[in-house]
Amino acid sequence: MSEVSGNDRIDDVSPGDSIAIDRGAGEQPCRVVFKDFTDARYLVTLEAGNGETFEVELPPGATVKRSLGSKWESVQSPTPES
Repeated sequence: MSEVSGNDRIDDVSPGDSIAIDRGAGEQPCRVVFKDFTDARYLVTLEAGNGETFEVELPPGATVKRSLGSKWESVQSPTPES
């Protein structure tokens, strides 16, 4: 997974992006699997590096550290991976 390299609002994050999440052991990059806006907050499903999935709730406008290159490294990339 890419190193997290930029700060963005959660509003601008999409599935396939990598964001840094601190679950008590320091920030670790996690892949966004799903994001839904409900009840005035974002419910985000993330996948950790070990394959574990979990959900976090974030308010609109929350700042997250996002990997700027993550989409281009996914299997959904429009160009072949090398």
